[in-house]
Amino acid sequence: MGRRAPSRASPTAASLFDAGRQANLAGRPAEGERLLRRALRSLDRHADETVPGIGSVRGGDAGVVEARVRVLLSLSTSLVQRHGASPALELATSALHLAQGPLLGEEEQMLLMTKCRLQLAMIHGRTGHADAALNQLDRALFFVDRLGPRDRFDLLLSRGAARTDGHDPGDAEADFVAAAQIAHDHGFAIEEFMARHNLAQAVSLQGDLPRALRLFRDIERLGGEASLAVALHGRARTLLDAGLVTEARELLQRAVAEAGRTGQRLVVGEVQVDLAVAELIDGDQAAAARTAAGARRSLQGRAPGVRRRAELVLLDARRRRGRRLTEVARRGLALVEAFDRDGDHVAADLARLVVAETEVDRDRSAEAVQLLRATADLTHAGSLSMRLRARGVLAAAARAADDAVTARRHLRAALTDLTRTVAGSSSLELRAATHHYAQGLAALDLSVAPDSSRDRLLAVERWREAASRSPAVRPPADPELARRTTVLRHLRQQVRDDLDRAHRLRPRLRELERSVAALSWSAPGGTAGREVVTRQQLGRALGRLRERDTSLVYLVEASGTLVAEVLAQGRMRTVELGPVAPVRELAQRLAADLETGARSHGWPMEELLHRSLRRSARILDDATLAPLLLDGRVLVVPTPSLAAVPWGMLPSRSGQPTPVAPSLTAWARQELAVPAPTVVALSGPELARARDEVALVSEAWGPTRATPVGDAAAPDLAAALGGADLVHVAAHGRHRDDSPLFSSLWLADGPYFLADLEREDRRASHVVLSACDSGRSRHRGGSAALGLAAGLLWLGVTSVVAAPCRVPDQVAAEHFPDYHRLLVAGLPADEALSRSAQRAHPLAGAFVAWGAPWSAAPTPG
Repeated sequence: MGRRAPSRASPTAASLFDAGRQANLAGRPAEGERLLRRALRSLDRHADETVPGIGSVRGGDAGVVEARVRVLLSLSTSLVQRHGASPALELATSALHLAQGPLLGEEEQMLLMTKCRLQLAMIHGRTGHADAALNQLDRALFFVDRLGPRDRFDLLLSRGAARTDGHDPGDAEADFVAAAQIAHDHGFAIEEFMARHNLAQAVSLQGDLPRALRLFRDIERLGGEASLAVALHGRARTLLDAGLVTEARELLQRAVAEAGRTGQRLVVGEVQVDLAVAELIDGDQAAAARTAAGARRSLQGRAPGVRRRAELVLLDARRRRGRRLTEVARRGLALVEAFDRDGDHVAADLARLVVAETEVDRDRSAEAVQLLRATADLTHAGSLSMRLRARGVLAAAARAADDAVTARRHLRAALTDLTRTVAGSSSLELRAATHHYAQGLAALDLSVAPDSSRDRLLAVERWREAASRSPAVRPPADPELARRTTVLRHLRQQVRDDLDRAHRLRPRLRELERSVAALSWSAPGGTAGREVVTRQQLGRALGRLRERDTSLVYLVEASGTLVAEVLAQGRMRTVELGPVAPVRELAQRLAADLETGARSHGWPMEELLHRSLRRSARILDDATLAPLLLDGRVLVVPTPSLAAVPWGMLPSRSGQPTPVAPSLTAWARQELAVPAPTVVALSGPELARARDEVALVSEAWGPTRATPVGDAAAPDLAAALGGADLVHVAAHGRHRDDSPLFSSLWLADGPYFLADLEREDRRASHVVLSACDSGRSRHRGGSAALGLAAGLLWLGVTSVVAAPCRVPDQVAAEHFPDYHRLLVAGLPADEALSRSAQRAHPLAGAFVAWGAPWSAAPTPG
């Protein structure tokens, strides 16, 4: 006979209880529910008076009744995720009744009742019943000094969460910090993650987005068994507040997938609501409506507060599409009442804001203002996007009431709020993205400006200048960021050298880019922003134009029309150029012809394609600059959609200086004449004429001023930018429209990213990028742009020469030595560029003089 296999001992109630709690903490509620129900069944069969392994609140092992209370409370955590509030509350309430029973001693009763109230507070808070949650917390606080460390942690975490949902999330910080310290001191790794995660969210709600992102970065190492879906969701909400909408959507989609995989149904619904908000901000109303409707269906029968938030997003999507506004207002008011009834006053105020925006759309401005007066002053509370929306409603209502002065006052306050928030970051991408929330306000400001060219110009210039000003401080040194950027550069180089490795390395490259971006976004900035542009500052800028004998073409989009505010010969005028959509199409056609022309260089079809290019340039010219009849130097301040146009290529500007700037004030403020500038010219790999170009550029300045660097690497470019006045780079360039932070110049050791530039010392005041696409940029909404040239200007470089398209190596190599010889002769950069382009190949006209006036002043003496 064979030997009988040894029987396995059945899991104890204590081991099942512990495993179920860990599954809940790790975001696996289905597994937690299964284990905890087994633990209850084990307790039903338990014959002893105590349950070894389940600690009692009074010390020692818990009795069967106390153990049942503890298991029921943990099981209610599983149920709230899987089945909603009602079954979870029913279970936690039954645990409370059991704790109040006669089978327990007085001290056990008191401490177990406190645990039950903490659990009830958690359930109410997760499902949107803030008042009920605070009521349970107030009753639990009476015994806080007699609680053990884990229960004190739970109480502080729950109270912090309730305070976060109030109108002053700053009150929650102390609770989360104290909870994190308790968890750290007692080795509760997952609990410490939870507390620090909630702290990051509270900081985000206060508007300190870089600090919130730093906190999210710091808790990565604490993740362990914690819910990945919850971690992704929290960071995504902060990115959404910062205007990094594309990045937030990606994280939210990952969070939905992870929560679905682990059975966290409530988290799935919560994340879907924020994903719908992200789609709404991104202008995708149809997708937002589908996602919100899906979240509402998935939350049916559980978490009514979260389900109502999904309903609110659905209504907001309909409002933005102009559909059934009366019904939107009616159902929105019903949501206000429901949120207020449940004590979820933050959601109630958001609902009031949506209804107020609807009332403005329905020409019921008085009702909109009345709704906002019933909120907790949303112009000062909540996230930046909510504050700006509230200001927009008040300004629009004032405009409807023919009170332009009040409308402008609200818009000035909104711009001040925006600039102060942006000043808290030194990250170029975060600063650019945050301006996404300003685009509607800038248009509204133009609509309430007084009816004069100068006043309209001032209304637009305020927002343009705020979107292009340099960070107040450089980001602090971050060795981890520098290390990861270097690794990313080397991996990109490996992929370029061995294309067979590209597919295998792609996930690693994507993960590195995510981490570098996250580290960049978390860099702190200054403490306050500059004041908005005043009428006096605008007057001084216009005066600088007259001093330099420069005309101004300031392009503005107003209600679908392209308008030029023109200053010429001391006189301002407004010229309507026609619908903006056809002009955008013409600009795109010119860009396509430039790309085709560059690719055909040296081929038989080149002349035919150049005729097409000249035709595209002439048609765009006829629609924009030619009708203005301007001669001499003309400064162009383009709209975001026309920022990539090489204006100097247009026939009416042939041979005439045509500088381009993101704002008039920045152009006027930063003029620079550098006596005897030091010059460094660098060449990258794989460009046949790059070494010749660098040699001739250096020769133009002479050996005492210029240093040529062949096969330059990242340290060479960093040293040049920090040590020279003028830096010329002849290298391949690549603009990343999907992620401008990784736009790059290709050097001997790999790509040198915009992410590198924002950390380096910068002395150079004039930078020439003889590289493809280095003048391209991405606009994230509003007036802010990001790309290599735009990034250099943001970082304080006075003047940048770059092309927004591909330019053949040979064209650049023949064009730029002449440009530098003209600089040496004392010509300003914009004039030297236009003269040298007139004598060069037609594609040389694609190079643009960006930024403020720059010249090499005559050497003193």
